[in-house]
Amino acid sequence: MSDVSNARKFGFFGSIYFVEGAVLTMFSTYMIIYLRKFSLTFTQIGLISSISLLPTILKIFIGAISDKWSLLKKGHRKPYILVGLVLQGLGYIVIPFISPVESYGLFVAVSFCIGLGMATYDTTTDGLGIDTTPVAERGNVQAFCVGGRALAAVVFGITFGLLAGKGLWKYAFWLIAVLSFLELAALPFVKERSHEEQPKFAWAAFKELVKPAYIIFVLIGTFFPLALYSSYSMLSVFLKEGFGVGMNTIALLSAVFGIGQVVGGLAGGPLLKRLGRRTSLYVTAVFTALATLFLGLLPSGGLAWLVVPLFGLAFGYYSTIYFAVAMDFADPRIAAFMFAVTMAFGNIGISGGSALSGILVDKVGFRPMFIIYAGVNLLMLVLSFIVFRLRKDLANKAAA
Repeated sequence: MSDVSNARKFGFFGSIYFVEGAVLTMFSTYMIIYLRKFSLTFTQIGLISSISLLPTILKIFIGAISDKWSLLKKGHRKPYILVGLVLQGLGYIVIPFISPVESYGLFVAVSFCIGLGMATYDTTTDGLGIDTTPVAERGNVQAFCVGGRALAAVVFGITFGLLAGKGLWKYAFWLIAVLSFLELAALPFVKERSHEEQPKFAWAAFKELVKPAYIIFVLIGTFFPLALYSSYSMLSVFLKEGFGVGMNTIALLSAVFGIGQVVGGLAGGPLLKRLGRRTSLYVTAVFTALATLFLGLLPSGGLAWLVVPLFGLAFGYYSTIYFAVAMDFADPRIAAFMFAVTMAFGNIGISGGSALSGILVDKVGFRPMFIIYAGVNLLMLVLSFIVFRLRKDLANKAAA
């Protein structure tokens, strides 16, 4: 593939995850604030959130459908991506006009459609990446995916905050809609495999899900996000309550974290090619363990300006490395489904970690919690060693 074709393809993956990052920033940071404007109870808000997240569970079925059926015989991936982006864009156009008080059911339904749209293009984009990317370039593809999503968190964390602060919520929603429709113009940047080239869906491929190496790799993908996302979710409140850091400073530190995540994500691709899969996974386990440990040992709020971007760097680096190796584990015959299953266990880790973090902080405090999660990250060294003992084809894969 030519350098121009590679650049266009990487640009597509980076841009579509930039759009997804905007959606995730709205959902995780600002949606609860928007809904509280209408004096909804936290129970009502929680129900909206739960139903909006339901498609992240349905992703595995979306992946299986995409693997097996070409949509209107136009392709296994790109037509689904188009449908997902359009569904998401339409949802964000209409949602400002729907009162979550007077039309609660309709608001929930539209929120579900937005989530379904995102889950559809996210899952099938992953499948497209596996289908079209040589093994040696998978780290670079994931670097653009991780970098694009992290960059969106920085850009839209600030942009949505400014719009919300002026009461211009509808423009924040419509901005996501515009981005969704603009992304359709990037679809020609990547070429899907022809029907003849596409690996044939096979039920026999599902046996890959119960192989020991895959099961242990999924455990890595469960515990690593548990430790990383849980540490990040407690970081702001730790800085506020532990050192009296103000909200404006926390907002800036959040942006600095995002920048570190972008740099770590983009660096992961070239480093994966240079170091190889085994060494890269070992390095990311040690790196994230140290970065998390530094949070637990943080002596002052001022040093957060050094430790927080380092943690962001580790976060982005891990994401690129793990997702790239996850692509290797996905059987081409059920690529989208198998990758979605791998990611689903990561979501389980994140969900479980949210509850565990609250318990740990109540029982032992912030610092011991970070130190415990540093230990969890080090556990990944042992699990990675076992994985590569079982999958020598990956362990011995050339770094170049």
